[in-house]
Amino acid sequence: MVIPVTINFKNDKERVGVAIMGGTFDPVHNGHLRTAVEILDRYGFRELKLIPCFQPVHKSAPSVTAKQRLDMVNMAVSGDSRLVVDDSEIKRAGPSYTIDTLHAIRDDVGVDEPLIMVLGMDSFLSLPTWHNWQDLIQYAHIFVVSRPGWEPDLISELNTFCENYRAASPLELQCAPSGLVWLETLTPLGISSSMIRSLCRKQSSIAYLLPEPVQAYIEKNQLYR
Repeated sequence: MVIPVTINFKNDKERVGVAIMGGTFDPVHNGHLRTAVEILDRYGFRELKLIPCFQPVHKSAPSVTAKQRLDMVNMAVSGDSRLVVDDSEIKRAGPSYTIDTLHAIRDDVGVDEPLIMVLGMDSFLSLPTWHNWQDLIQYAHIFVVSRPGWEPDLISELNTFCENYRAASPLELQCAPSGLVWLETLTPLGISSSMIRSLCRKQSSIAYLLPEPVQAYIEKNQLYR
């Protein structure tokens, strides 16, 4: 059982590490944002980059354009300077392979900066299907977010990977640039992008599921109808 830990920092100068959270964000919603700020508050990472993908490799193509998804993420994070939008995958175009993104971010932040890739448990369970997945740990720590009480069985290959790289404490993630796996439990908001798309198709209200500017953008452009 993983016990949640909150790390208290006296000032922003003590904050170390760049967290990243990728996804289609189709659309971005309060569940994404709440997870992001809770990780920042609990662990004191300096910033968290939200990285909308251009073309997901393991999902069907989004129903709106990459620019529209990027616009919505920019609107969603405008009120929090710790949340940074990274448009590198959209600029790169083509299939969005995480290994390429991590390589580019590592070049940007330098060899010594802790880099923390945040994944939901569902994504973590699919990790062995990712392109060059075992090399990801060379560029970043892997921070896995799971729902309380959910302890899924890992396939042997993933279990071995996890045991080989598991951190003893979340503090270790800020003491090395990469190479560790940490499993954390967070209580997610019961919101999903598919739920929002479904409500839009039914022309039902999506209020309070996502930031107001994003809601207004969806309604103005009649997205997901």
